[in-house]
Amino acid sequence: MTRRDFRRGETLITIFGHHPVREAISSSSAEIYEIRVEAKLAAKEHRALRHEARLAGIAVEKISREEMNRYSGAPRHDQGIAAKVRLLRITTIEAFIENTKGTNARHPTRLIALDGVTNSQNVGMVVRSVTGAGLAGMLWPLVGQPWINGLVVRAASGSIFECPIIRCDSLIGGLAALQAAGFVCSGLDGTAEQSLFSRTPAHREVFVLGSESTGLSEDVAHLIDERVAIPMAGPLESLNVAVAAGLVCFHAGGLLAPSPR
Repeated sequence: MTRRDFRRGETLITIFGHHPVREAISSSSAEIYEIRVEAKLAAKEHRALRHEARLAGIAVEKISREEMNRYSGAPRHDQGIAAKVRLLRITTIEAFIENTKGTNARHPTRLIALDGVTNSQNVGMVVRSVTGAGLAGMLWPLVGQPWINGLVVRAASGSIFECPIIRCDSLIGGLAALQAAGFVCSGLDGTAEQSLFSRTPAHREVFVLGSESTGLSEDVAHLIDERVAIPMAGPLESLNVAVAAGLVCFHAGGLLAPSPR
């Protein structure tokens, strides 16, 4: 039996690594509660970080390597530094939909969702693309996808603090709620006849990408309104999901012009 992770959905997370912690200090969308550094490294390796933390009024506590192992939960990746951070750009699907009504309905609203993508590094890289392309956010189910963790933050390279996260209990429920609110639900499908780049994204649209091995799950596939494919010039069946998401994000963000059929 799989044990339920009660930390899923929480906005207070542990991050680790030199760059993620410095990016959190400089972000207005992250609230740092505490920073801890390995005592042996505090004097030299983290001098600049300690200075930035001091300017921001954040205390830095020195701890032993053993304590850091327990605190970060990632001794191979933490680089001797970790912090407790509250993410301020997480909202519920209900609040997000309510916020798209009225005058906000005039603005294009495009989202990315992942179906069965469980690799934290891939998820983090998708977050980078969502933020870089300026999309309205990322639909984030509490099951079937890792919740925001230190590895996701590290792969996102700080963009997790700026990315709007729309939290939903399940991907099916989140997509159904968006469809009821007028969103087109489009799925990336390598067998689809329509190219992603041959159509202009809908005013309100959520793009769903499945895992590289299985694609879209059966339940999600039943909800899809349109299927689109990324055309391939070479003998490939599919791209890495993070690479594919990058193309989808920048097209959905209007930064890649649609091409003729």
